[in-house]
This record gives sequence, structure tokens and C-alpha cells, in this order.
Amino acid sequence: MRCSVWWWALAALLARGLALSATPTACEEDACRCDPFTRLICTCTTEYSEVTLRPDGAYRVPSTATAIMIDNCSRVTFLPDTVRNLIQLRNIQLRNVDHVVINERALSWSPFSNRNEMNPGLRISITNCTIDEIASHAIQGRVNDIAISGTRIRALKPFAFSSLMGVNNIDLSDNIFENIEIQAFKKFTVDNFILRGGRINTLPSRFLSDVEVTNLFRMEGVTVKYLFSLTFLVNSPKRVLIESNNIETLEGDGFHIVTRGPITFRNNTVTNLRKGAFFGFTVDLEIASAMGPQEMLIDNNTVSNLSPASLMYNRTRLTLRVDGLNLNMSCACALAEQWHALLAEQGGALACWYDLEGHFVSLPTYVDTRCGPFKQNFWIFVLIGVIIVLVLAVIAIFFIVRRENEKKKKVQIVMPDGKTYRETEFHIVVERAELLTTDL
Repeated sequence: MRCSVWWWALAALLARGLALSATPTACEEDACRCDPFTRLICTCTTEYSEVTLRPDGAYRVPSTATAIMIDNCSRVTFLPDTVRNLIQLRNIQLRNVDHVVINERALSWSPFSNRNEMNPGLRISITNCTIDEIASHAIQGRVNDIAISGTRIRALKPFAFSSLMGVNNIDLSDNIFENIEIQAFKKFTVDNFILRGGRINTLPSRFLSDVEVTNLFRMEGVTVKYLFSLTFLVNSPKRVLIESNNIETLEGDGFHIVTRGPITFRNNTVTNLRKGAFFGFTVDLEIASAMGPQEMLIDNNTVSNLSPASLMYNRTRLTLRVDGLNLNMSCACALAEQWHALLAEQGGALACWYDLEGHFVSLPTYVDTRCGPFKQNFWIFVLIGVIIVLVLAVIAIFFIVRRENEKKKKVQIVMPDGKTYRETEFHIVVERAELLTTDL
């Protein structure tokens, strides 16, 4: 009896193996092939424009695949658990795909022990595509690098990138984000996080939530319409660079970052800088205790609407250095009064827009040349002086004209006489004639 049971079990395994070997894989898809390095390569054509990647069944991704490389397709769909059991997989690359859908757990990959940091991970690269949706928990596990560039992302769900391990770099460059939900990046550690270029309509609260960046946090050249409070909840970066961004509204505590080094906020253009916009920056307590406060540099930024409260910062763990802050407001003495405290602290680092000259000028310079009892009434004195000069000119012209009229009372007649001229001067004497009367 026991032998018959083992026999049936062995027969079932053999049958399953034969069935699997007979089932076609994605290598037999019309648009795909597998090369000698067991890479699944799909290059779509007009006839075969869609690829669906699945973990099992007919046209599944083969278990020996080392890479998935897809180019020029109309639609690519990753079904749940597509890569979970692909132990040999190292690279996923998508290029020039019109519609990409990454379902829940589709790129969840962690076949090895999490304790060994030497275990390999995935590299995910998406270039020049349109991603219709990255679902919740879509990308998890052992991922070394994530690079998304030149791509339109229509929907980024909560926890889309979560519970990642061994991440070296996340590079999001020149992308257009249409709809981002809260906690899209959740609870993992990465060496470098770079958000560069592209456009984002709204960065919600907790866009990065409980993310530890061990080396560089960089946001550069991004156009953002609205950046909410607590957008970036980040710990431990050695360097924070926020450069050349165009932000319409930056709410207070938008960057809630605990650093281990200096912070640079440079060459940014901000329309509305809310109260406490920089108050979320601070320094790790151990670093501050051992190395002292770290520097926060604000250099060559242009801001339209702000108040001194917008520049509040953590004075116990940071020092502030303002090398250039252009207040996109017309220069006025009242403006200088409003910024008096910061001017006393930072000197000539603040500038305002000088309408008469059409460029930014140092606010202290404007105060020196335009503010004060006499300087504020300067143009009044100039106007009075001009009026006095005009009155004197009118009086002078009057007397000159009068003198010329007196000269014209003498009339000279010159009569030619052949070869010579004789000049005869007639004096005309006006006498008063009275009417004669005859007494009869």
C-alpha cells in the first residue's frame, strides 16, 4: 500500500514536469525571444504590440530568466507575483512603451535571506514610457537600483515603493507625475535619493514617509505647483541639496529632514513661501553634539510672497547663512523696516526689485540712498527747484522781448542813388490836433 502511494506521488511529479516542459513560455511569444544568456527580450511590432508578463501558466516568464528587456510596445502589463520566483533575475528594463501597468506585488522580489547584505538585487530601469499605474505594494524586496526617466506617471498609489532592501540609488529624472497619493515611498533605506527635472502637479504629505537616506538627498530642477507640509519625511542624509526648482507654493515644514550634514537651498524660484517653510530641517542629535550646529545655506533664491517668519529655522542645531535672497517686491522703505532684524543679521544678502532701474538691488543699499527724512523728500525738492528755474526763465524772456520792442520804434529808410547810398533819418513826431471851432 505504501509503495503504491509513493508511486502515485512520483507519477504526479513526473506528469507535472512534463506538463510544464510542454507549456510554452514568454520566449515563444510572437514579439519576444530568449537569447543564450537567458534574457527575455521583447521588441514589439505593429502586428504584435502588447506583452503580458505572468508568473505561471502558458507564456509565463521562464524561471531561468536573468533579465526582462522590453522595447517599443504599445502595452506592457506585469501581473501579480510575476518575478517572485525568478531566482536568476537581475535586470528589468522598459523603453518606449506607451502604456505600462504594474500590478500589486508584480515586482516583489526577495528570493534570498534578508540578513546577508551581499545577496544580489534587481535593477529596474524605465525610460521614455507612460505608466498608467504603479499599484500599492507593486515594488518590494531586494532592489539595488531604481531609475525612471523621461516618463509620464499617471497614478502612483500608496506604498507603491515599500519595504525595499539593499537599495543603492533611486533616480527619478525628467518625469511628469500626474497623480501621486500619500506614502508612495514608504519605510526603507537608500544611499542616494535624486528627484531631478520634470513636472509635478502636487507633492502630497508623506510622499517620502520614514525613508532613511544615508548619503545624498537631492531635488533639482523640478517644477512643482504645490508642495504640502511633511512631503519629505527623511532621516540621516549626509548632504541635502535643493537647487534650481520652480515651486509655486511651499508650505511650512514641507521638508521634514533630519540631516547629518549641511543643507543647501540654492537658485530656486518660489512664488509663495509659507511660514516655517524651513523649520522642518534639523540635525541629528549625535552629530550636533559631536560636531556642533550644521550650516543651512540660502543662496540666490527669488521669492515673491513671504515674510520674515518664512525663514524661521532650528537655531539650536543649525546656523543660517543667506548669500542671496531676492524679494520679488518693489523696493520701499517700509519693506526695509519689515526685514530689519534679518538685515541686521545677514547684512546685504537681501535684495528687492528697483523699478526705476529694472533690476534687483541690495535692500541696505536702497535704504542708504532712498530712506531718511531728506532722501524721502528728494524729488519734492527737485520739483520745487525746476519750478523756480522756469519762473526765472519766463521773467527773463519777458524783459528781453520788451527791450526788443523799444528798439523797433526807430525806423530807418535807405534810398539808393546810383553809386552811392544816402541815409535819411526821419523822426516822426506825433502831435495832437484839435477840432477848430468858429463862433458865430
